[in-house]
Amino acid sequence: MGDMSTPHWRRALAQNAARVRADVSFALIDAFIIAMAYVFGLVARFAEGLDASAEWWPGLWRVLPMVVLIHLLANVIFGAYGHVWEYASVAEAMRVAFAAVAAGTVVFSTLVIARDAFNVDQPIPMGVVLTGAMFALLGMGAVRFRSRMFSLKKMSGVNAPSVRALIVGVGRPAAVLARQAPELKPVTDVVGFVTLADGTRHARRLVGLPVWSGLDLIPDLVDTYDIDQVIVATEAPDSTLRALVDACVSVDVALRIVPDLNALLTGHVAEAIRNIEVADLLPRPTVHTDLSPVADMLEGRRIMVTGAGGSIGSEIVKQCLQFAGTTVFALDNDETHLHDAMPEWMVTGRTPTPVLCDVRDASGVSNAFERYRPEVVFHAAAHKHVPILEECPEEAVKTNVTGTENVVRAARKLGVRRFVLISTDKAVDPSSVMGATKRIAEMLIQSACDGESSGGIYSAVRFGNVLGSRGSVVPTFMRQIESGGPVTVTDPRMSRYFMTIPEAVQLVLQAGAMASGGEVFVLDMGEPVKIIDLASRLIRLSGMVPGRDVDIEIVGMRPGEKLEETLSAGPLVPSAHPQINKASLGEPDKVALNHYLHLLRDLADSGERHAVAEIVHSVARSAQPIVVAESTGLRDVATWS
Repeated sequence: MGDMSTPHWRRALAQNAARVRADVSFALIDAFIIAMAYVFGLVARFAEGLDASAEWWPGLWRVLPMVVLIHLLANVIFGAYGHVWEYASVAEAMRVAFAAVAAGTVVFSTLVIARDAFNVDQPIPMGVVLTGAMFALLGMGAVRFRSRMFSLKKMSGVNAPSVRALIVGVGRPAAVLARQAPELKPVTDVVGFVTLADGTRHARRLVGLPVWSGLDLIPDLVDTYDIDQVIVATEAPDSTLRALVDACVSVDVALRIVPDLNALLTGHVAEAIRNIEVADLLPRPTVHTDLSPVADMLEGRRIMVTGAGGSIGSEIVKQCLQFAGTTVFALDNDETHLHDAMPEWMVTGRTPTPVLCDVRDASGVSNAFERYRPEVVFHAAAHKHVPILEECPEEAVKTNVTGTENVVRAARKLGVRRFVLISTDKAVDPSSVMGATKRIAEMLIQSACDGESSGGIYSAVRFGNVLGSRGSVVPTFMRQIESGGPVTVTDPRMSRYFMTIPEAVQLVLQAGAMASGGEVFVLDMGEPVKIIDLASRLIRLSGMVPGRDVDIEIVGMRPGEKLEETLSAGPLVPSAHPQINKASLGEPDKVALNHYLHLLRDLADSGERHAVAEIVHSVARSAQPIVVAESTGLRDVATWS
């Protein structure tokens, strides 16, 4: 522990030493100004002739050290040191004024008491004390505010309001941003730079502006210099951004970032800056995609995407449209979702063919496949909201199980080349009906890879939560924050994996291109995030303080939820891509699986909710013989490999 704290002590000591050196230099300048102020005060008192002031000069030289000392002590007491005066505000001006008035009052009182109480000869005229204090105030103020006054003159012709900014980083991008800041709209007045708290030594100034070391200083700097925004213009890991958000919990400041430093260096300054978003704070690796195999899979192909109106399906459509020669069919059962997604798809310069069809309709799915004859299928259609599906397990079966079966059957019949199922981490050791039905869907994909599938390659891709998806936790939290709270968290211990939608889809396409048949791929989601931490940081990114402006309320876990999700129950097998692994799963017995699919269809159609829930959990967790509960009116045993 001691070794880890040593760099902090060294950094703090170096910062304090530099601060003391700067303050001592300022104090010496102040001492000279104060001495000259009282000298000029005496000269001004006897402006009619220096001969008249001759008797007072010995007294002035005698008390001048005391006068200087009193003024310097007043400066220290009122906080007239320790500032970067180029960016001082009214508060700093008041400190200097109060210090000068207080010092003058003390000098005046001391001389009066010495004269009246102790019969000490008055060393200087009392008027000199008043004029000397006034001259000292003007001199110290001029030294401190010279750059600020010039700045105000320079900006006097600018009508647009300016914002005051602090830049995190001391590299070339940070310097470029500082130089170009006056050209931004609104005009940006850069106050200085802050280095990352890494214990390294940096120059005290950069492009003429001050440099401070350590993110922990930012809240004080924001308050002291009236900072409006903090801009990160350096390669900063997500842990640093989280530390920045946490450090700024108590101050009202906008947090911004330059995600593409190259855009900054090529002159696109305004376009390079955006607000820090929750995605920037996720502890996950940067996604790298090899487009060559993906292009080989997609270019010139007819592609069907089910659930195309949903968050994941919509992004799959968008990314597939960007490959040359693709013909994309966007299938969904909701015309509004298809209509709303169309403008985003058109941004690519192309549009997919909308297909209004429900995957639960076997004949409708078969007809769609016969009509459009897709060569590649991404099956994203699913019910996904855990608490609702706990209440309606038969609906989960109809969409997630029977719907998948319908799409797989139509694909096998047509001889689709590649088929990719979008799965979820909730399929691992499922505690919910939703997770159990998705695990059964994975089993369908595993069993689809045999000689009867006309050479098609079927695979599944499993990942956790995605940011910004319809009904996910982030939009829910944002709505609660906008309405003033409270933000509801089920359990302070609950954690989840998160990834952005575009990143997840990039890896889905990559995994689909890598598949050889029957794999359940698992994406590297980084580190899990505690939901209560996510809620706190969203509140902070909204410019508010958790517990003060917006409360966080613990409401308890809902049916089917787990405290933690895992991406695989067994060991993961590496693949050719560092961010894509394969789950170690046994292959289901096809005969037993078909039997239970038929049974689940009948029970779901008849509304046997309890029996449906019991069977989907039994099938999804099966590694042993499965016994169907007698409450269903049936009793069967099946063995899974």
